[in-house]
Amino acid sequence: MHFLIVLVAIIALESYGQLAFIQRDTWVQTWHSKLSELSMFDRSAVLRLMAFVLVPVIVLYLIILQLSNSGYGLLVFILELGVLLYSFGRGDISAQIELLQSDLERNDLQAAYHDAAVFNIAHRSSSAENANDLYQELIAALPYRIFERRFAAVFWFFLLGAPAALAYRLLALHGDMALGERLLDKTQLDDSQTDAQDAAVADTQEANTALWLLEWIPVRFLALTLGLVGSFAHATAPLKELILCPRTSSADLLRRCVTGALGDIQQPHTEEDSGKDNAAAGLALIGEMVALFTRAMMGWLVVIALLVMLS
Repeated sequence: MHFLIVLVAIIALESYGQLAFIQRDTWVQTWHSKLSELSMFDRSAVLRLMAFVLVPVIVLYLIILQLSNSGYGLLVFILELGVLLYSFGRGDISAQIELLQSDLERNDLQAAYHDAAVFNIAHRSSSAENANDLYQELIAALPYRIFERRFAAVFWFFLLGAPAALAYRLLALHGDMALGERLLDKTQLDDSQTDAQDAAVADTQEANTALWLLEWIPVRFLALTLGLVGSFAHATAPLKELILCPRTSSADLLRRCVTGALGDIQQPHTEEDSGKDNAAAGLALIGEMVALFTRAMMGWLVVIALLVMLS
């Protein structure tokens, strides 16, 4: 049943792009605020993070277990499908990529800078100053955005079920919300608010660490898949070097493996290149990157189907 749920979810994601009708985070923000108000968590960011993630996950697990034991298979299917759709990343990444490609086709680099900023893993703070910087930023950010939007949720859903996929998304959302609190202007804060911001810093660090741990296995499986559907030798070289590294970020590992998997795709290197050449190289780079991840997802679906058949 999990394979069918994954297949339906991927089709829905590709068909609708943005899943705003189900990805409503109001309850998450309320839950985060309620936990922040509890004094028992003031001195422990780890306990606050555990409560934020584990309470909804345990509740979901108990509901699924109760429905399964009661013979409500259809309700379990609908619930798990809804949870997987909720666990996918936010925003319509396909539409964002198309908008970026459209601006590059018009050689409008200024608009392209703004379009590319939504993929930046530093939460939409772009530092690109020229075409070369823009493309290097895309290579660093876009692969991770595609990974965290689709692949991580699918991996944990198939391996451990809907509760694990929900745990991954809650960790990602927790880090986003904690970072939002962290970015408040300290000059406008009183002592109590400064303490709250310090707690947000601790929350961000703990959430990022937990998120990195949850991504450690799936990001390496994806890197291997990229080698299988791209240039194997070039993609797996950095994977062999970093496969057991306890410090390399998920985004950095994907950047290196994607760069290798793309092989001989032309990339702009100098500011002397003409704008038309840069735009053509950028369009080719984005197109090949998207196609690479599409093939990787097809590969995952084939492997999942085979595992289901063998089991």
